[in-house]
Amino acid sequence: MTINGGKKLKRLIAAGIGVYLLMLVLLVALESPREDATIDTLPKAVWYSLVTLSSVGYGDMIPLTPGGRIVGGAFVIMSAGLLALLVGGIYAAVTGSLYPRFRLWRRRRERWYVFAQDNAAARALSAGLNDGVSVFCGVTAAPAQGGIALDVSPEALLGLPYASEGPRVLFAMDEDVSANERLAAAMKDKPVTVYCRGDGLDEALPDNVVLFGDGECAARLYWQTRPWHFSGERAALIGCGRFARALLLQGLLTAPPGCTFDLFGDWSGWRAVHAALPEAPDQQFKLNFHPEDWRACPDILLTADRVTLCGDDPEANRAALDLIKRYYVVPGALHARCPQGLRDVWYFGDARSIFTPELVMKQALSARARQLHERYRQSADYDVPPWEALPEFLKRSNLASADHLLTKLRLLLQEDVPALTPEACRRAAEVYESASPDMVERCRTIEHARWCLFHALYNWRYAPTRDNALRRHPMLVPYAELDEAERRKDDNAWLLFRALAESEEAR
Repeated sequence: MTINGGKKLKRLIAAGIGVYLLMLVLLVALESPREDATIDTLPKAVWYSLVTLSSVGYGDMIPLTPGGRIVGGAFVIMSAGLLALLVGGIYAAVTGSLYPRFRLWRRRRERWYVFAQDNAAARALSAGLNDGVSVFCGVTAAPAQGGIALDVSPEALLGLPYASEGPRVLFAMDEDVSANERLAAAMKDKPVTVYCRGDGLDEALPDNVVLFGDGECAARLYWQTRPWHFSGERAALIGCGRFARALLLQGLLTAPPGCTFDLFGDWSGWRAVHAALPEAPDQQFKLNFHPEDWRACPDILLTADRVTLCGDDPEANRAALDLIKRYYVVPGALHARCPQGLRDVWYFGDARSIFTPELVMKQALSARARQLHERYRQSADYDVPPWEALPEFLKRSNLASADHLLTKLRLLLQEDVPALTPEACRRAAEVYESASPDMVERCRTIEHARWCLFHALYNWRYAPTRDNALRRHPMLVPYAELDEAERRKDDNAWLLFRALAESEEAR
């Protein structure tokens, strides 16, 4: 039942009750003047109406006046309809509001995953949440995979007397990101963690809000499931919108040495935003910008290891894919963000695949980022704040370092390992712990270049004195110019694999 349907039913019930009361008053007014009347008070009229409507008909009270008999006849005629209306109203109240609230009360100490909207993204995410109860606001019917539906706002739901008896998580997943951010802002100082679908800045939202975006989720899934070959690749990206920018950013931050991007479209805005990128020291990647149409560059399609159609419009991506399959030679892998249909193409970016608990909530990734930060904190010769006190930029820096761990694993093992399994992490730890001095230096150089790249993407530049407000840092220099103490800091990420093997095994 829709929200409008529920409101119509409530109005219908109210109208029925109003007509019933009016008929009772009219019956008493018509009958009471007679001295021998049996229905001369309102309680007697109620009793007569109930006996009549229930079709019992004791006969102890009967209307005597012509007008009273007309009202009585109306009661007889309406008995079936009014009874059905009352039963239907009670049933609707129980199933539409009271019963779901009772179910929620019974599970009040469990984790609540509250969805502010019921849409494809929310349903995809809900399907992967198995450690609590999913609650959908503003609807009266839960999705097929289960959950509890309540026709109330998230604020009203979280304001219930028993709503504070367990952990609460709120997902704001409307396609209107400004609506999500308004809801997230309204949750400030509330005992709830909010995951907000949007494209803004984490710093602009309360501390209990975690921001995620469609492009970010799609890009992280893409490079996790189709990671770089450990010896480097040439990737052609066709498209320059939100998804393409996210793919490029994540691809750069997870790239091994020797990778090349061929970027088709108008990337002038992106280059202007990331103006400090060309100044990043020890660059181990190459960016080729092609403002011309990709159809004019068949040689790039012929030599690329992967061609990825990643524009914001899936239909345009599909049209380009059809052209490529029909008229061009592409020996490398073909990836497309569009509906499936052709063989030998890997499709990505649909709501079911990108809105998963890990991609949205990033719990495993955050755990690794915390481990990296704690290792650095313990090895530092100065006071480093704990994770909870870190600025958002430093948290993002640690998350980027955690994203790069799979690349490091593949470099150490010289294999295209698909995931950070305990066995793979253990083997990687053994390789690094027994590495030659030259190999250690190469690994440190890779990590320093990655750190410099991350900072350059956010327009940090070199200065002899650190200034966070101006985004200046003295360590944004080539690795060869670092002293030994600074070089040793680049060991932290490589030395984490032993701890990762144990923690991944425990998980």
